[in-house]
Amino acid sequence: MNPYSVTVRRRGIPSLEVRLLVRADSKTAAGALAAAVAERQHGGLFEPRGIRRAQESAEAVYDAA
Repeated sequence: MNPYSVTVRRRGIPSLEVRLLVRADSKTAAGALAAAVAERQHGGLFEPRGIRRAQESAEAVYDAA
């Protein structure tokens, strides 16, 4: 699994943008995991806006395992 920095945005009013560091097998899985975590923490429907690989030494806060 690789670390990814994912920016997710809540749809609707009021909008909210959150950046999370997650560890997943793919960019798609990282986006889905980050959206699910943000939805659970903040409520609403989130969608991934930006996904990029983080440094390998980065400690992921959320792990897909």
